[in-house]
Amino acid sequence: MTRKIIAGLTSLLLTFTLASCGGSETAEGPSQENQELVEAPQQEVQASGGFDSEIKLPTGESYILSSPSKFTPGQFASGIVPGQSNYRFEVTANNGGTADLDLAILIVQGSTSSGACVDVFDGDNNIGGAPIEPLAAGKSLTFTWALSCPGKAGDELSVTLLSGETALIEAKGTLS
Repeated sequence: MTRKIIAGLTSLLLTFTLASCGGSETAEGPSQENQELVEAPQQEVQASGGFDSEIKLPTGESYILSSPSKFTPGQFASGIVPGQSNYRFEVTANNGGTADLDLAILIVQGSTSSGACVDVFDGDNNIGGAPIEPLAAGKSLTFTWALSCPGKAGDELSVTLLSGETALIEAKGTLS
């Protein structure tokens, strides 16, 4: 008899516990009034320069970003934003340091005076992001990157390379 009472009380307790886990019928979802835009903290870049020029870091590594040029993405490209222009450029990484350089963690951020750019990945044009193999000390490597950017020809374009959370370089120029 005692077991039945304990089992009944346990069952009742579990029922109340589980019932209290549900959501409220009046819970609010996101709305215009209660949404905040959270921006990533801006970091000081370690070195800056223009497109088509070598930008050296104190660690011995350097980067050259070629001047972005408009291109037509392939049929299955991702990251294309309607109404924006698509630009591709070459990134040359020179590892003048003493250890391997992990290019796979590179983040490319682009922006114009009209707003932020979006990464474009396009297998038809061999644009697939940074290489996944580390770059050995003393070696260099070039790969293609692309962005979909708002704005028009002549607008300022800024491209920043980040390694994890560290802002490495910034190259500035104009849209073609």
